[in-house]
Amino acid sequence: MSNPSLRIALVLLVCLLAPGFATAVDLFAAETEVADEGSDTRNKALAQMLGEVLVRVSGNTGIAALPAARPLLDAAPSLAQQYRYRSVDGADGSTRFLSARFDQGSVESMMRTQGLPVWTQRPRVLMWVATEQRGERALLNLEERPTALAALQARADRRGMPLQLPLSDIEDQTRLTPADIWSGYEPALRLASARYPHDVIVGGRLVARGSDRWAGSWLLMTRDGTQTVETPPLALPESLAFAVDQVQNLLAAQYAPIPGAGSGDGTLVRFSGIYGLDAYGWLVQQLEALPAVSQVALREVDGDRFTFELGSAGLGDDLRLALDSLPGLYSEPGAAQPVEPVGQRRTFVPALAPRLNYRVAR
Repeated sequence: MSNPSLRIALVLLVCLLAPGFATAVDLFAAETEVADEGSDTRNKALAQMLGEVLVRVSGNTGIAALPAARPLLDAAPSLAQQYRYRSVDGADGSTRFLSARFDQGSVESMMRTQGLPVWTQRPRVLMWVATEQRGERALLNLEERPTALAALQARADRRGMPLQLPLSDIEDQTRLTPADIWSGYEPALRLASARYPHDVIVGGRLVARGSDRWAGSWLLMTRDGTQTVETPPLALPESLAFAVDQVQNLLAAQYAPIPGAGSGDGTLVRFSGIYGLDAYGWLVQQLEALPAVSQVALREVDGDRFTFELGSAGLGDDLRLALDSLPGLYSEPGAAQPVEPVGQRRTFVPALAPRLNYRVAR
């Protein structure tokens, strides 16, 4: 290969795709498939893409369903700084895509005017993952799992997470073992992480459950302490992507709450059985549509359990009756917090005590 520029480009491409590279996310850019280049199609697509941008900027996956977001979505064409079309040829013909970038200053200004959270200083997340299969534990090498790596990076981009993956070289393997991750041994995790820029350390434990399905437990280490979230048995790409969602949901609830939420005047309601963005988005949309609910604010995430503070426009019984009327929601008794054996390392226990508990079954 005699072209120096081409050699440099290829080296950069390999670096961008390899673990150890930190994703740099453009929060205000998005792309979607479109059927044609007509103005109606374009305006609908721009509103959809702006909804994705709002998720990144706020950290809240249900933000597009909030009434306060409607003026922004309606103004999407005027908020678009630039847009362009591109076509990709495939076996089934050509597919057309529309990409756009929205004006950061205008979007943030409108979000603040509408009382929506703007998450400007989002923490950099460094993720370590260990696996257990047939009794053997190992550090997960994502270079050997390109599909899983692509899914992980795509979800981090979708959520606006600055994600750093370790190099998994000799230095990493010397400083950190699968046993360290499995036990949540903080000194080793912090020592191995010192060479990478980060604000949050995530130590993931994936246990094989059948044919290429992995149940996960994820330890989050921040300056304020540690928390643990769980992920259900999923294929590896989906498991890693769902872990990104869980981590980002938890960080957003801590660093970018809905303004005005958390005053203690609302009713805490815990919903379990939320295993993906579709279920989360559906739930938020249903809650926002209830006349008895004046405000919806995510307060806590613990595995598949999401605790919301619901502002009620009526009496407490009105809220309970309204929730009972929703198809796909089933009331359940509050679960007692587990008591950990003496001498075992303490894990994160949700601090909020919800008044109502429901299970999502869709």
